[in-house]
Amino acid sequence: MVLPAGVTTCLVFKNAPVSYGGAAGGVELEISPSVRLVHTATGTPLVDFIESVAPTEGGVAQLQLPHTDQAGFQDEAGNAFTNWHYTARVRLKKTGHQPKHEPLFDFQLPSGQTQVDLSLVPHGVAAMPTSAPSAVVTSINGQTGAVSTLLAEAKSPENLWTGTRTLTNGAVTSAAIVWSDGVTGVYTGIASTAFPGSIDSYTLTHGTTTYTQPAVTRDTNGNITNQPAIVVS
Repeated sequence: MVLPAGVTTCLVFKNAPVSYGGAAGGVELEISPSVRLVHTATGTPLVDFIESVAPTEGGVAQLQLPHTDQAGFQDEAGNAFTNWHYTARVRLKKTGHQPKHEPLFDFQLPSGQTQVDLSLVPHGVAAMPTSAPSAVVTSINGQTGAVSTLLAEAKSPENLWTGTRTLTNGAVTSAAIVWSDGVTGVYTGIASTAFPGSIDSYTLTHGTTTYTQPAVTRDTNGNITNQPAIVVS
């Protein structure tokens, strides 16, 4: 079965490597969607199967994937869902040599993007997505005002980073941040030891308030299977 009519897609590809001597190698690509979705209009389920592409040596690994910010999808609970992401696993190979595994990395495909060369995508994690609108929070620990806005911002710390960033195994583990209300703070991330380039937990400061994303749980492919709610203290 093909994707339902109206679903827009982007070409994702990874070119085959070559050695410094000019010999062609091979590339194998595995793509894991972050969620299971249902196409609302047709009821077609999109299951998070791993998409695998393994062309012959010298060939380009490529496939079409749906844009991650398009409307028209819902999760299995019936909530409208956008802004999912994909996790890429790349293995480079060459006859007579041991394969080389690149670090896992996450990426998203905004509408309007027609193609993406995965060789140009930095290793690391994409913004942790949300599946449905949250109830408006009017106060936390006595604080009022734009509390719900700040909580939403805390879910995408990479949008707050500014200035010099400290990397650990390809993941940003320290950076200054600026919130939308102009308040500055500090981002501190804990890099995953099992999946280089990924962050398992982090904290953000806003004045005397700290936003903490507790450690996530990942499957054997590095996909997030459980993401605790952000704690405000």
